[in-house]
Amino acid sequence: MTLPRTASAVIIGGGVVGCSIAYHLAGRGVRDVLVLERETVGSGTTSKAAGGIRAQFPTETEIRFSLEAIAVFERFEDEFGVDPGYKKIGYLFLVSDPADLRGFETRIALQRRLGVDVRVIAPDDAKKLVPALRVDDLVAAVWGPNDGLAGPAEVTNGFARRARERGARLVEAVRVTTIERAGDRVTGVGTTDGTVSTPLVINAAGPVAATVARLAGVEVPVQPRRRHIFYTEPFPEIPGPIPLTTDRASGFYFRKELEQILFSPGDVEDIGTDFEVPMDWSRLDEAVDKAVHRVPVLETAKIAGGWAGLRPLTPDDHAIIGWAPGVEGFFLAVGFGGHGFQHSPATGRHVADWIVDGKPSMDLSLFDPGRFAAGRPADGATPASLRPPTPDADKALRYKNPDAE
Repeated sequence: MTLPRTASAVIIGGGVVGCSIAYHLAGRGVRDVLVLERETVGSGTTSKAAGGIRAQFPTETEIRFSLEAIAVFERFEDEFGVDPGYKKIGYLFLVSDPADLRGFETRIALQRRLGVDVRVIAPDDAKKLVPALRVDDLVAAVWGPNDGLAGPAEVTNGFARRARERGARLVEAVRVTTIERAGDRVTGVGTTDGTVSTPLVINAAGPVAATVARLAGVEVPVQPRRRHIFYTEPFPEIPGPIPLTTDRASGFYFRKELEQILFSPGDVEDIGTDFEVPMDWSRLDEAVDKAVHRVPVLETAKIAGGWAGLRPLTPDDHAIIGWAPGVEGFFLAVGFGGHGFQHSPATGRHVADWIVDGKPSMDLSLFDPGRFAAGRPADGATPASLRPPTPDADKALRYKNPDAE
């Protein structure tokens, strides 16, 4: 597709979050929405996601995002014409530490108040759900039967398809090189295919969100961290559907994919600016050790392959959603820490509502972009407004990305 020279809104990042925002903006009547993707739609972090969907979060805002998203996934095929592969297999957290269990109990009280079906169960009951588990070192498990999984590629394609039908344009294989400003106001984006004039730029760039933000003269604390997922050859020794199961003590988690087992050591590794995400096969030993400890029968499984993805993390593990402090027309939807896929339906709607209506349709202060500049972690309280100084200039400012050449 030829790159247009003007747009009402430019979304940087064609992953599931960017496509959801495009779909919802177009649905609210915003014309000439343009999504710019440096590779192909859904090929970045979205394509590496494990597909988990849960309502077991520690804050009311995130729980409400999850419940809204789950409702969308339940009717996704009817609305988007794409089967997302949504299955309510449940989420099972295995708990070995009594202090960890007390933390869960506090969160469960909030979750149940908001209508989430979640409960503490005995280790033997966890073994009934997953007979292959070793449970002798557990104090309890936490079970959410209505949690589940879906296909990130299918969901992204559904959003992208409907966004196009609503008039949005998605341009692939184009790299953003500059974000243009006049004083403290966004005026356009420069790309490898030319410049697009626009009053609104939305950063939905996943693990490269910090790099994109710097093009606008904005610092956002989003740090990409590598995580590995490995998978076995068909392994009938663990039969039937099982929950997505996480060992809280080690970070190891696993689930079934048809007859194969997908599992991860739960690693969170800083690999600097290497966004190509190379596999580190030495992580397999760690993953296997954790797997065999918790699921001894996996010792006989054969490894068929694996992949690595980047989790865009923030210092307090909450996303950043809102207007960038100090730059008019620059909106942030970044730092989801591995939860971007499951929260994408809610994120897209709330971002679109905020942009069109001038205010969010629910309290999103948990995600306030100014919270780090204010020197406090997100706690859900309404933040004080803190706007850093903006460049004192009347001429257009161009913040160039040296890595984009």
